[in-house]
Amino acid sequence: MELVRPVVTVTPVAGNDGHNPSFPKPKSEVHSRTSMAKWRRARGALSIVLALACSPCAAETLSRQDVAAIEHGLVPRVIVAGTAEGPRELHERMKQTTTPSLSVALFRGGEVIWAQGYGTAAPGHPVDVHTRFQAASISKSVTAFATLMLVDANRLDLDRDVNDYLKSWKIPASPLTRSEKVTIRRLLSHIAGLNVDGFPGYEKSAKIPDAAGVLDGKGNSPALKVEAVPGTRYSYSGGGYVVLQKLIEDQSGLSFAQYMRSRLLSPLHMDDSTFDSNPSGDVSLAYDFKGKPYPGGWHVYPELGPAGLWTTPSDLAKFSQALQDAIDGAKGALLPQSLARQMIVPSGIAGGGDGYGLGIEVQGSGKDARYGHGGSNAGFKSEWYFFPERKLGLVVMTNSENGRVVRNELMRSISNKYELGLFPPRTVTRIDIERDKLMALAGSYRYKDEDEEVPFRVTVTDEGDVTLENLGNGKVNHLMAIGSDAFIDPDTGEEASVVREAKTGKIQSLLYDREDTLTRVR
Repeated sequence: MELVRPVVTVTPVAGNDGHNPSFPKPKSEVHSRTSMAKWRRARGALSIVLALACSPCAAETLSRQDVAAIEHGLVPRVIVAGTAEGPRELHERMKQTTTPSLSVALFRGGEVIWAQGYGTAAPGHPVDVHTRFQAASISKSVTAFATLMLVDANRLDLDRDVNDYLKSWKIPASPLTRSEKVTIRRLLSHIAGLNVDGFPGYEKSAKIPDAAGVLDGKGNSPALKVEAVPGTRYSYSGGGYVVLQKLIEDQSGLSFAQYMRSRLLSPLHMDDSTFDSNPSGDVSLAYDFKGKPYPGGWHVYPELGPAGLWTTPSDLAKFSQALQDAIDGAKGALLPQSLARQMIVPSGIAGGGDGYGLGIEVQGSGKDARYGHGGSNAGFKSEWYFFPERKLGLVVMTNSENGRVVRNELMRSISNKYELGLFPPRTVTRIDIERDKLMALAGSYRYKDEDEEVPFRVTVTDEGDVTLENLGNGKVNHLMAIGSDAFIDPDTGEEASVVREAKTGKIQSLLYDREDTLTRVR
């Protein structure tokens, strides 16, 4: 049996000359010396993931016909009743959504059965299966797994005050933690009562804080604090995963990147993965809503635990299989079964905890039961799912702020082939509204909360569609009417509804995506 990587397939988007330069291979991070006992354990784990790197003659692979059917079977988020539009084609949708590159891996029974890169990572540099993307919040799942490895190795208590284990930084004292404490379990499951849901990242030229600086609010995110009694509410907190990043460093004596490389990435042969914020070699640039690369190529995230992994779909397939092997109690697994199984058990706390375990999103039941995680950094949109009953998993990664649209359309196409039930489309009926009534919507709007103020502009096209533009980040929604005061973007499924004064009927605001109020300015 010959050890090989998944077959490299490069598919340039129309307009690319197809040139495939030789990228230098990424340099390894620092490896730490392990004891013989740990080496034996790592060797056992390696035997688990070899299937993801081996290509026996009998291995299942997708035929060219199957791949072509998936590529030509993309399904939109919204289907307009009465229209004759059929399935969409991947390359064309990448062009239409200004998504320069996309990478996908489909794996079953421990083997990658299809891995392919589309488009360009940078001008003149086609994507292949070794091109790395920022995994964004998928990093949380990998960090959660590594945290539980630390819990096992250092005999830490998941339900003890995490401050007892932290050395270089502590959770700030609060009256809210007098009776209930911030624990490792609560940090992993987003029920620790903390603020700071996510991070915008930093341009490479900016002053970038370390993890402790992030937690103290010395960067571009608020200082971490307890806002609710721990264990009483679900509140997604990327900040909590920075605390776990510090925990790993304090308990291991290694940098976070060194620990992740030596304890997890290397044993799983995730050779194209790194927590280096500025990796070299075959990496993708990040593109904004207007199709322009971010200054310096991408944003840097010192928040490595929640957002800092650079990886590929094929490497995430190896991680996914390692997690399932641990859940199954396979010999040589990196994590004890008792801990691994807790990762896919939701906390049950209302508001989101019913679908989130320890670093893992959990959905569905029976043969449709699945776990995974999504990811959204500046210019990178990714998704990972694994179906345990079907032993089938998939990962799609893109390098554009608009990438979520084509990512989901491709996942619907794969879902239709395997009857997975992912992202089912919504059927709506388009309503014709008189142009003068539409023109009344045109003008300036503003979103404002305690952290930011963002201007929006509404215009009406000659075809009678409403265009909503975020003047802060350049995002554009093309809206069509599905009610007298209700609109939807057929690509994203995002909605906007008109809020009027009760007596006069004058437009006060737009309710965007069912939660954000855009106040009419003029």
